[in-house]
Amino acid sequence: MKRERLIPLPEYAKREGISESLARKWLKEGRLEAVRLGHYWYVPEWVEVPEGRVETYTLFTHAGGAGKTSLARDVGFEVASRGYKVLLVDADPQANLTAWLGVDPSTVREDDTLLRVIRQDSLPTPREVAPNLYLIPSSVDLAMGELELDRKPLGALALRTALERLEGYDLVLVDSLPSLGSLAVMGALAGDGLLVPVETGAKGLQALKAVIKVAREYREALRKVDPERVAGRSHMIRAFIPTKYDARTQGDNRVLEALQELEELAPVAPRVAYRPGPHRKATEAQVPIQLTGDREAAEEIAKVADFLLERVFHLQEVVA
Repeated sequence: MKRERLIPLPEYAKREGISESLARKWLKEGRLEAVRLGHYWYVPEWVEVPEGRVETYTLFTHAGGAGKTSLARDVGFEVASRGYKVLLVDADPQANLTAWLGVDPSTVREDDTLLRVIRQDSLPTPREVAPNLYLIPSSVDLAMGELELDRKPLGALALRTALERLEGYDLVLVDSLPSLGSLAVMGALAGDGLLVPVETGAKGLQALKAVIKVAREYREALRKVDPERVAGRSHMIRAFIPTKYDARTQGDNRVLEALQELEELAPVAPRVAYRPGPHRKATEAQVPIQLTGDREAAEEIAKVADFLLERVFHLQEVVA
């Protein structure tokens, strides 16, 4: 199937063997078609995306502030910009992912959230929030889902069952809430595994021990209901993603070393640096960090996406 991929203007210029200034000149003269998103210009290109099974991964850790939501937003946008159709699912009643993508949570109806999955066993209609990027939003009303899931037979598998009927997407990223309650369990069991952000500090390392233990328990529970999906996998964690890294801090470097020792359990993604300025700017502007004008932050997320596409996701390569 044909999908539109967005090429950053500097990358397009490099590929075409021209200077970025010449590309911008062509843009002003109308000789080059491009779209502006945030602070950047992108050149659209139609690519062929092979059809395959929809893959689902959950950003998961019970520790707050590790970067789950920003990773879901930014990695989702990055993969979507490369021509894949991506669905983001906000499974957190705080609704930060929803707000950070420009949707006012106060305008979101209960039936537009995962409450529809819990009550009716069907997905709400996603909203398009960027080219190839769609969102199932959240609101504070989703907090009622905790009680309703506890009363629902096999409620922990409700989202998984609904997503198995999903068609037309390549990748689903679920932004779980920082909890070990019923909503978090439903998110964790939703698909093909967990992407675990690890804040590179003492707090992150402490949280990691609990996450590894819980992930083993989740795998065992899933093995009882879907043995084929977990066959040959010793763990549900598909990747660790170091976040808020500060190279000047000895503690952060010790955490990185500790993560490297867990490579047998799951691969470790390129680290995401501590960048409070760009992240605050992205939150205030309600856009992915790639659209804030901070090139280093954009390049960092691109490296994380490269890693996940190569080592974790099994998406077919797009062809220009």
